[in-house]
Amino acid sequence: MASHHPEPPGSGTARPESTPEFTQGIPKPGEHTSVPLTSRLCVRDVMSQKVSTLHASEALPLEELLKKFRHVRHLPVVGANSRLVGMVTRMDVLEEALLLGRERWVRVRDLLSCPVEKISENEGLSAAARAMRKAQVHSLPVVDASGRMVGILTDGDLLAAMAGEHLSAPGDPWEMPVDTLMTHEPYTLGPDATLEEAAGVLIDADVRHLPVVDEDERLVGILSERDLRERLGGGAREWPRAAREALEARLGEAMTPDPLSLRSGTPVAQALEIFTDERVGAIPVVDEDGRLLGILSYIDLLRWLRERPGEARKQEGGEPPSPH
Repeated sequence: MASHHPEPPGSGTARPESTPEFTQGIPKPGEHTSVPLTSRLCVRDVMSQKVSTLHASEALPLEELLKKFRHVRHLPVVGANSRLVGMVTRMDVLEEALLLGRERWVRVRDLLSCPVEKISENEGLSAAARAMRKAQVHSLPVVDASGRMVGILTDGDLLAAMAGEHLSAPGDPWEMPVDTLMTHEPYTLGPDATLEEAAGVLIDADVRHLPVVDEDERLVGILSERDLRERLGGGAREWPRAAREALEARLGEAMTPDPLSLRSGTPVAQALEIFTDERVGAIPVVDEDGRLLGILSYIDLLRWLRERPGEARKQEGGEPPSPH
């Protein structure tokens, strides 16, 4: 699979001149409107993108599953390409544990309830509230047009929207899309590439994370410098001298499958939250079909934060401070 080349360091994508989607419809200062603000919001504007899920193909000890349900009542179950396939509830796991014992292993697909109540990311909040009430649930998995799970909407999210907590001032830099900061068309490899090939890319391109994509450019995993150190030992200089067996291993065996990702258009503020909460070094950015568009690293964020004072001074008509 051909590799893609990232933009040179420091080169970014110009901010769009048109009004971003997340500010369209928000009244300007002094402008009056009789339409409630929440009626102009849709599910994707207020949903939580950080979602704990189970994979249909995994098998886990019941004791481990029980721990996952200490603070939640149910967990969505996803299949290939993060498509929602069902739901596992706390009672599903409890009943199985009482019947088989806590030490038994179970397959997630044997526990899931299907079909499951879900909602499109494009639905309005009123429709979401009606769906929750009809199904008598406190949350709904959110899916895109392809059925891929992109978030979860809770009754708490709806209450926060009613209180206005999801609104930001127009022009807030933290609300600009991650697409503006990410590295476009990063280097990639397929899951059948070898660790030797991956090591060569990371060394030659001087990058620390390598997205892994399938033949349709859909994100299936990510390989980090840390992953290679664990597999090949030592630092980058020692990798070429690693054991032949280790070098010929496939990326599919060493990568992190179904990694955290950001949807194109996600605000920078949400990306920062994931970096701090999940302790990851880079997050791939994908379109609504899961195809890789770019990658955002914490270095990209730090560079942006460093350059912001200079940008602010320029916008005010002054000159940026001279370097010392």
